[in-house]
Amino acid sequence: MSTANGTFEFGMTPKGFSLSAFFCWAKERVLFHFAHLGFDIVILGAMALMLVTSVLAMGGSIRFFQASALLPLAIMVAAVVTAAWQRPTEWKDEVRHILRDWVPFLIIVFIYENMHDVAGQAMDFDIAGTLHAWDVAIFGVEPTLWAQRFYSPMLTDVFAGLYALYFAEPLVIMFLLSIWDMRSELRHMALTLTLAFILGFLGYVFLPASPPRYFIEPLFTDPVRLQGLFLFNHLQGAWDSLSVISGGAFPSLHVGLSSVALIYAWKFRNMNRICRVVWYAYIPLVIGLWASTVYLRHHWVVDIFAGWAVAGIAYVGADALTRACSRLRGRYGLPL
Repeated sequence: MSTANGTFEFGMTPKGFSLSAFFCWAKERVLFHFAHLGFDIVILGAMALMLVTSVLAMGGSIRFFQASALLPLAIMVAAVVTAAWQRPTEWKDEVRHILRDWVPFLIIVFIYENMHDVAGQAMDFDIAGTLHAWDVAIFGVEPTLWAQRFYSPMLTDVFAGLYALYFAEPLVIMFLLSIWDMRSELRHMALTLTLAFILGFLGYVFLPASPPRYFIEPLFTDPVRLQGLFLFNHLQGAWDSLSVISGGAFPSLHVGLSSVALIYAWKFRNMNRICRVVWYAYIPLVIGLWASTVYLRHHWVVDIFAGWAVAGIAYVGADALTRACSRLRGRYGLPL
């Protein structure tokens, strides 16, 4: 049972120890720690355990240098510098708050990238054939083949640039929330992205799918291989070096994460002038990114649908977990 000072005691009966009271006590302890730590820390611990288990079971290794974690790290540093400059008399508290809000997310990104490495080793089948058939059934033609008619090296570079923005787009909004001291909104968004990572990972493990540029490579004729003026050729080499699995097309997390950014850009669009600019800028940027996934032959259109679903489910899930955490913190007298 809980006591007034927030501690918990074993339930006892006149005849001695009560098993039901013990389970009640254990449940309360777990819920109290969930409330105290926050769901981001709890999920981080679960993901770390999953990573270690996966690596040990599949004989993999942990890559400690993750290029994908450098961007959020740079954004966090920029937020720290900006907050300290804006509120120099409170810089210690500001830095502590920013580190608490960002470091768990940074570690989650690091863990996800390592989990992504081992995802392709779990199953030995490929659902790309099914996705290809669905694309053709829906549109009457394979969209990545149809998109060849629009090919030009300049357009390829434009789409490559848009495709590369998928992670930067949500991080820009997180940066603004951080420097505006909107901590609850920032952690809500970080939790949404975390759930999107988890859903994407589950898709890569249980529904491995090769992208069109691998699965139907012999069908591309005009051109056989995309070429850009400069940007695409440089970025494609980087993407190929980072993509350690070929079956990570379904769902499209490029679509999922950019959709998360669009959701929050819409949510905060009327908050101030900067948010309105972000909202209007993100509409063409994100839609262009979605189109780039097909033009660049990275995804089937069905992957885009799945990416939208991931964003929606992750947002609803984060909202539910945030509300649950707030109720628990209020229940145990913890500051909201």
